[in-house]
Amino acid sequence: CAQKCEYCAFYSEASSGELINRYVTALVRELFGDVQGATTAEMRSQIDRFADVVGQGSGNPYSGRQVFRTSCAKCHRLFDDGGNIGPDLTAYKRDDLKRMLLNVVNPSAEIREGFENHLVQTGDGRTLNGFIVEQDKQVVVLKGIDGQSLILPREEIDELRAVPTSLMPEDLLKSLTDQQVRDLFAYLRATQPLP
Repeated sequence: CAQKCEYCAFYSEASSGELINRYVTALVRELFGDVQGATTAEMRSQIDRFADVVGQGSGNPYSGRQVFRTSCAKCHRLFDDGGNIGPDLTAYKRDDLKRMLLNVVNPSAEIREGFENHLVQTGDGRTLNGFIVEQDKQVVVLKGIDGQSLILPREEIDELRAVPTSLMPEDLLKSLTDQQVRDLFAYLRATQPLP
């Protein structure tokens, strides 16, 4: 380009594939900073491993409900059970195991609309994060991970920005035994509420 920006500075010395990779890397770094966490290859490996675990035996949905209540229900709801911080999983396409595993292993891969994490810095020095529940020209209503909503007058907000990271932590399945993983996914994939 005419401005000789950092994205194009290496243009003359890079192949087109290399150029695209460098451009995307530089753009991601500029927009999101240094991205931390597991690599794509590590996450694919985890997804494949957990898909194999689920496929290697049968799970008990009743035991899975207990795992859900311990590991997921603080934030997520399934049928009539759970919290309202994260998305309700009842209407989610739960028969697609690989997609569900992707969203559990890498919660930031696909963040549902309305559940984007936002960072707020206020004039009095507070740093808050959560979901924007409602906003207008005067106020922003932010719902935190504790489920509480906080009304922030716009004049008190110094910065408000979306963060491309889910509030849901990675590695939730790593603390579970293989049988607990099978049980959890048997419950998550149930088509009707359990009695």
